[in-house]
Amino acid sequence: MTDQNQSPSDLWEGDVNEAAVEEWVEETTPFERVKDVLDATTDPQFAKEIAERAQVSEPTARDHLSTLAEIGHAESVPAQRGTRYKRSAQSVAVRRIASIHREYSKSELTDAIERLRDQIASLREEYGANDPDDLAYELESGDEGWRAVTRWRTLEENLDVAKAALSLYDFDPDDESAARASDGRVGDETNGAFAGSESGANV
Repeated sequence: MTDQNQSPSDLWEGDVNEAAVEEWVEETTPFERVKDVLDATTDPQFAKEIAERAQVSEPTARDHLSTLAEIGHAESVPAQRGTRYKRSAQSVAVRRIASIHREYSKSELTDAIERLRDQIASLREEYGANDPDDLAYELESGDEGWRAVTRWRTLEENLDVAKAALSLYDFDPDDESAARASDGRVGDETNGAFAGSESGANV
C-alpha cells in the first residue's frame, strides 16, 4: 500500500517512484486519479497535462474534469489554446473548513469566534467604520489605514471559516432542517481563512 501521509503531488515531483505510481493506478479509478491530480494542482492546467499525470487518456480526463466542474469541484478557465482547469474556490473553502473542524474542539472554536468578534469590534470602534470596505472608501493612496483594511478583511474571513467549522458539530446529515450555510491557527489575525493550502492542515 502507498503511504497514507503521502500527498498525490509527491508522485509527480522529483524522482518519480514508478512502483508507487503503478500501485496508485491499480488502487484508484480514473475519476479518482483525475480528482487527485486536480486537487494537487495550484495553477490552471490543460486536460492533456492532467491526463498525463493521472495516467488516463485525454478524452477521459476531459470528461471527468467536466463532471467535476458541473458539481462545483473544478473551475474551467478559458485559454488561447482551449480550456484549463483548476480547483474551485468553493472546494478549497470546504476543505479548509473541514480541516479546522478536525483540528479544534467545539469550545476552542467558540472561544476563537469570540476573540475574532472582539478584534473586529475594536477595529470598527477605532476607525468609525462599519466594515473594511467602508474604511477603504475613506482612505487615500499610501494611507497607513490600508494595513487595517487588510487585517480587518482577514479577521472577517477567519470568522466565517470558524463559524462554518463550528456548525459542523451540530450538523446532522439525516436531518434536513439541520442544513446550514457554511486551511494558521484559529483567531490568528495574520492568516486569511486560517491561511494557506491544505498541506500541513493549514486551512
